[in-house]
Amino acid sequence: MATNIGSDIVNQIGGGSGINTRSLVDQLVELERAPEERRLDQRDQRLESQISGLGMMRGAMDDMDSVLAILSDPDTFNAKQASISDTSLIAVNALEPNAVPGNYRLRIEQVAQSQSMNSGAFGSTSEPIGEGSLTIRFGSWDAGSFTLDPDAEGATIEIDDSNNTLSGLRDAINGAGIGVQASIVGQAGSYSLLLTSPTGETKEMEITADEGATPGLSAFNFNEDNQAMTQNQAGQDAILSVNGLQVTRSTNAISDVIDGVEFDIFNANPAEEIVINISEDRAQAEETIRAFVETYNEFYEKIRFLTDREAGEDGQGSLANDPLANNLLRSLQSTLASPVPGITDSFNLLANIGIRTKTDGTLEIIEDGQATGFRNALNNNFEQVRDLFVPKMSSSSSRVMVEDFGNRTQPGDYEVEITQQASRGYLLAGPIAEGFPLDTTGKDYSFDVAVNGRQAETITLPEGRTYDSAQDLAAEIQTLINSDATLRAANVRVSVTVDNDTGGLHIESATYGQDSRVDILSVGADMADLGIEAAAGTVGENVQGTINGVAAFGFGQFLRGAIGSPSEGLSLRIAQGATSANVSFSRGFGSMVSTMMDTYARSSGLISERENNLRREQTEVSDARERLERRSEAFRARQEAQFRAMEQIVRSLNNTGDFLEGLNDRLPFTAPNRR
Repeated sequence: MATNIGSDIVNQIGGGSGINTRSLVDQLVELERAPEERRLDQRDQRLESQISGLGMMRGAMDDMDSVLAILSDPDTFNAKQASISDTSLIAVNALEPNAVPGNYRLRIEQVAQSQSMNSGAFGSTSEPIGEGSLTIRFGSWDAGSFTLDPDAEGATIEIDDSNNTLSGLRDAINGAGIGVQASIVGQAGSYSLLLTSPTGETKEMEITADEGATPGLSAFNFNEDNQAMTQNQAGQDAILSVNGLQVTRSTNAISDVIDGVEFDIFNANPAEEIVINISEDRAQAEETIRAFVETYNEFYEKIRFLTDREAGEDGQGSLANDPLANNLLRSLQSTLASPVPGITDSFNLLANIGIRTKTDGTLEIIEDGQATGFRNALNNNFEQVRDLFVPKMSSSSSRVMVEDFGNRTQPGDYEVEITQQASRGYLLAGPIAEGFPLDTTGKDYSFDVAVNGRQAETITLPEGRTYDSAQDLAAEIQTLINSDATLRAANVRVSVTVDNDTGGLHIESATYGQDSRVDILSVGADMADLGIEAAAGTVGENVQGTINGVAAFGFGQFLRGAIGSPSEGLSLRIAQGATSANVSFSRGFGSMVSTMMDTYARSSGLISERENNLRREQTEVSDARERLERRSEAFRARQEAQFRAMEQIVRSLNNTGDFLEGLNDRLPFTAPNRR
């Protein structure tokens, strides 16, 4: 009886080695972690699906934004087309939206040409030519007399032992960036330097050498005293007439005769009349509006797909429980159905030009058959259609021009009052002590000048130069300052005139505002002859004024709306003499929708904020997985410890069973009979 009891106990426990402890622990751990892991998997899958859905929504918005950018561009509705009666004399290269429709009759009487000149012959391109400098100025020649063009930028070419060759001089002139083309022509043993100026009568060259330690540069002189170079062709302007009005231009590339039209002239033929016809091209506007309707419908269907309550493939339903997509769709539908602020006529709604919302939420174009049809609007009210879609900015004063607006600029009317005109910095020198003609021979006429805070290289009047009048002297100084490489790189210029009251030189920056100034830093020994001494000039002032009674921010000639005011972002350019104006601004449908969508799509917008929140939730899921892993490992350790304890009990019971079996054999009444 006892033998059977011991055997049953051992058999039920498994005899120690009969239980697969590892497998059993793995199953218990899996059962323990499965519900939580399943919940985390579902949450992670939902988050990843939402992030993917937001990415798809952002892509659809990018497509919309691309069309809206074109739709809100005034050039889309101002496009023009041109036809020309003869292309052998003229070619239209560019037609800007601001071109005025009409017929323009042209006659080409003369084409512009460049002055060209060549030097004497040199034996080789590496032959030394002398050291020193060559000063190139632009102006016009008439019977051996040169008249300087003060607005043209010349240059001083330095020649030293690093470039003291014909090829070195060629490269130095080309590298000066003043529009003179230098080349070497000829053959072995006979090479000449050929110089070609920019086209135009006032772009002819005067070249003056300042000999250094090694003479020779005077071979390239071309001035009133010495014309060592040989002129092959004089410079001349283009002469043409437009609708009977004769005009001259220094180049054959004409961009400022007919507003918005750029054309090249090739040949002169005064007897032949050329007709350029400019007309409106409304096809681009129509195509863009139709593209918007199509893109919007695709966008609408994409958002509906993402917010579908039925989950499916390719992201279907991924944003069904996310309110952001539905809010965007509602905002967009509301904007499409709302009048455009700032437009007072009846063409302030899409519906008024034949674009309606269907029952399924998409847009359709009503072509014809009624007064508010799309075709009727384009044909008979094109300007109102343009004003509906693009920003419209107007001013009651030609001296107050609307340049730009911002996302925060509110549509409406603004009263502008100017309280201070912008001014340019200047320096007024003393009266010129020397009489004219003024000869620079043996004089130190040099000075250091800073314009708008940028210092030029030392300005020096050429040695041996004679100036017949104060105006000639002013033109020379203006050319020298404006030719400085540092000032040219910073786009800094000055004008130099003779003051009517004092007779002194008036040096004025071309820039307006508080950063505009002209300072003479130091002067040469004889500059008192010219009335110029080291002195700080008068600093310019920014424009000041108010917009709707609120003080605006002025910088140079620009007046900008105050931060936090309805006019924030509005930028006005104020010309001299402006006192007040009424400015009107309408953002237009394209810009209005784009601005609304920008609150969602910009880098710090609602979509980015939502994506960041979802990624934070993903981090939380990742952290929860780590915590689950730690709990599972702890649970595994507890189970393994319990099974180890069980194994010890089983082994103890096995030992007890063996003892009982042996005891049973030794007891008097249970021992087996032995005979």
